[in-house]
Amino acid sequence: MSAQAGEPLRDPVAFLREAAPWLQAKELGVCIVGSHALATACRARGLPAPEPADLDLAWALDLEAGKALLQLHGVFVPTTEGNQERGTLAMKVGGRRIEITTFRAGRASDPMAARIAADLGERDMTIGAVAIELATATMHDPTNGLGDWQQRIIAPVGNAAQRVKEHAIRWLRYYRKAHELGFSLDRSIRRIALDPAILQRLPPEAMALELRAMLDRCPSPGRCLLELHEAGLLEVISPELARQFDGRPAGPQRWHPEVSQALHLILALEWAVARTRHLDERNRLAVRIAVLCHDLGKGYTKPEDLPNHHGHEQQGLAHVDRLLARWPGLADHRAQSLARDVCALHLQVLDFGNLRAGTLAQLYDRHFRPVDYPVELFALAVAADTAGRLGAGDRGIAVCARLTDDLVWLRKTCAEVDAADLRRQWPDVEKFRTALHETRAQAIAASLHERPRAEQTAAPADEPRT
Repeated sequence: MSAQAGEPLRDPVAFLREAAPWLQAKELGVCIVGSHALATACRARGLPAPEPADLDLAWALDLEAGKALLQLHGVFVPTTEGNQERGTLAMKVGGRRIEITTFRAGRASDPMAARIAADLGERDMTIGAVAIELATATMHDPTNGLGDWQQRIIAPVGNAAQRVKEHAIRWLRYYRKAHELGFSLDRSIRRIALDPAILQRLPPEAMALELRAMLDRCPSPGRCLLELHEAGLLEVISPELARQFDGRPAGPQRWHPEVSQALHLILALEWAVARTRHLDERNRLAVRIAVLCHDLGKGYTKPEDLPNHHGHEQQGLAHVDRLLARWPGLADHRAQSLARDVCALHLQVLDFGNLRAGTLAQLYDRHFRPVDYPVELFALAVAADTAGRLGAGDRGIAVCARLTDDLVWLRKTCAEVDAADLRRQWPDVEKFRTALHETRAQAIAASLHERPRAEQTAAPADEPRT
């Protein structure tokens, strides 16, 4: 059974037996683990199966013996020091890169079934503690992970608090996985009595990866964040985000009929998730991060000013920077720039049709001038703010289309100004900049008169101007 790299792997047992038959040796104890093991077990029982991700294996060999065997068969692939510290090696067979990890527990003298059970007993949740032994195709499920999958429950392997003490990231992963799959959380997870400060000792990169997974895989990242807030974990992860869920109003009711800032963010993120599924991972995450951060300034409005949040756009910029700097790897440079632009401009650009030519020229120069500026992503993120209001989901689509047209027009109009010619006329840098701004503003004003009225965007009558 051959399978091309990147294609879905329906039968990992058959694939491995064909691509690397030497892995079937019983003394190696090779097991398929993770999502592929669960999916294989589900299909064997006629149950709905998860969509598996990477093919991961576990085996009885230690790191050095494993490396020697992989090199002997010419399949060894170098991996990171961090992976090797966890007992993980990599190989390439059948055109696929596969990671294989030494059993986490058990003694070398134990029977293979006992070693496999000991390894599974060290995993975080029962649905991830299923293994398919390659040599015999035997399913190992010592913690009834298949039963919990049927019952749609995220349950820990053993004591939940102990699992979290071992690896604190599991505390977040339990909640994220429940929201990703639409499962219930076992009560023992909700009752974990540990100090949330243990999350602060996690490597920042590990936290960033978990937050990325939440934004990328959960149908409603906001609802997951709300549960983390209710569990007392969000304040430790991000004080800026915790203030989005502390009960403050989103704004005056006439502009925010959903009233709650928490509900506004939840709805905006849900709309963004639904409208970015067609994008590649980098782009969809950039939009969702921008939506996540667009109202951070509201968390710092003075109580006496509520329900209004005057100036929250500019006030939020420092908090966007602080949040993204805390978790390196959550957002790349482009995603951070997009988040800052959406935070600063999400109300102003809704009034595009009423902005003066000089203001539009400034917006172009300060934000939208780069040739590769992600116009579609910016428009999607801003539209999510509109759609994150009760009954306004359909308006988000119209706002996205209008704003995309407006920005394409603005960029085309300004780009047609011959900056090189102006530079020759005005050698002095400051005079050149002034002349360039004025010429662009004149071009915008002239083009506005020629632009069909239907294409000009003004904010809806009930949109806030502040």
